[in-house]
This record gives sequence, structure tokens and C-alpha cells, in this order.
Amino acid sequence: MYEEIKKAANIAKKVRIFSEKLLKPEESLLNIAEQIEQKIIDLGGLPAFPVNISINNIAAHYTPTFDDKSILKEGDVVKVDFGVQFDGYIIDTAYTVEINDNKYENLIKASKEALENVRKNIRRDMTLGKIGSIIENTIKSYGYNPIYNLSGHRIDRYILHAGENVPNYDNGSDIKLSRGLYAIEPFATNGSGYVKDGEPSTIYIFINIKPIRDPSIRKFMEELFNKYKTLPFCYRWLYKEYGNKVNVKFAVEYLKKNKIIYEYPVLLENPGYVVTQFETTFFVNDGVEDLMSE
Repeated sequence: MYEEIKKAANIAKKVRIFSEKLLKPEESLLNIAEQIEQKIIDLGGLPAFPVNISINNIAAHYTPTFDDKSILKEGDVVKVDFGVQFDGYIIDTAYTVEINDNKYENLIKASKEALENVRKNIRRDMTLGKIGSIIENTIKSYGYNPIYNLSGHRIDRYILHAGENVPNYDNGSDIKLSRGLYAIEPFATNGSGYVKDGEPSTIYIFINIKPIRDPSIRKFMEELFNKYKTLPFCYRWLYKEYGNKVNVKFAVEYLKKNKIIYEYPVLLENPGYVVTQFETTFFVNDGVEDLMSE
């Protein structure tokens, strides 16, 4: 287990350095996402989920579509959230960059320092509420709000969100860190501190396997589940893999309608406000190791 985790972490560290060089004005989000995902594969891993490239008031779950024309612009505050899996063991990480500007420098510092303060103080048996308190106090010291309805999460093999949530504020939880992997991801905002559901994201996850009469859709479902298991995947990947061999749109809508897969919504702060995010994955054993640290 630990060997696989370290392999995923080493890939993630290299991919992060690689990805930062892609963030420049006029660069297409589709090209950025596909280059990051391909780099993960080239280094011997697999994407644990579609790369999220969430800009300004978009907090999470934006991944480019197969025909996405969106580009980065001067002044955009860009959150890049990606994951690497090796044999099902996952590293989840994220960072924020402002494109050729420093208007939101302190907002970026707020989420980054919140994670740094967790890193300095985290220990086994610390309560989740205490971690949330460190994040909340740091972000508020800058005059901003944490995102109260977003959180970090425990990670298990092939399961990105494994039940326990790590809050971005002191929610009073007395649940303690136990052996395993935890993604901790402070979100800071100059807005309300709450996100709401936006448009569908084209990112999906299996929630229930059911019998399907249609043989082509049943085959499609089985192939997807064998490949992605309980990890998220996206329409862009399916379109690229199946092309005209399968009516992907029809098959995906069928699986959604029958509650076999769930489609994540894009998560939004109020218009005109900005969200920043930093994330790392900790391995809790006798001590606590930040797997993304050098």
C-alpha cells in the first residue's frame, strides 16, 4: 500500500510542476486538461478523476468538454485540481494561480497559508473540528471566509470520497484522524462562503449497478465500470475513447436517468466573487506525512 501511495505522490509532484507552466493567457482549458492527464499517464499513473480547472467564482467541478473553446485570460484566478492513482491508491492535490496579476494575492495567500498551518500542526488523533478551526482562523485573519459547504475528505483505494469529511471551519466534530489517507483542501473566498450548484459538469461517478436489457448499453456500462470502478470520469474521455462506435450521449443519459451514474454539478460562489484553493494529501500512520512535500 505505502509503496503504491508514494509512486502516485511522486508522479503528482512532477505533474504539478509541469502543469504550472501551462497556465498563461490565451491557453485553452481543453489543452491544459489534456496535457496534465497525458503527463500523468506518461509518468506511469492514471488520472484519479478528470482535471478540474475552475476559474474565479467557480469553486470546483469544471472540466473542459471535448469541444471546449474556453481560454485563460489576464487576471483570471485559476484553481487546478487533479488526482493521480496508482493501482487504485490516490493522491489528490490542488493549487491556485492568478494569471499575470496580483489583485487577489492575499486571497490566494489565505487558502495557501491555511493549508500550511494545518501541515505544521496536524498529528494523529487530532479532531476534524480542530483542523477546521485552523483553516477557518487562518482564512478569517486575512478578512475572508472559508467555504463552509466544501470540505476535504478521507480517501480509500478506488474511493475518492470515503465518508469522513474534513471541514474548512470548526464544526465541532470530535472524530479523530485515524490511519489512512486524507485530502485537506482549504477554500477561501471574498464572497458569502457558500457555494451553490451550477450547470452539469459532464463529470460522472457510478452510484448503483443495475440490470440493463439493452445489450449495447449494458456492454458500455460494464466496460466503464471495469475501467473506472468507483472513481469519477467525464464525457470528454468517453467521446475520445468511443467516438462513433457508441452513441455516447444516449448511453450516458440512459445511465443518468436510471440512477446508475451521478453527474456532479459545477459549484459556484456568487457572481463577481472569487474562490481560491490549495490541497494536499496526508498519510496518517504513527505520524502524519504530507505526501506532496518535497
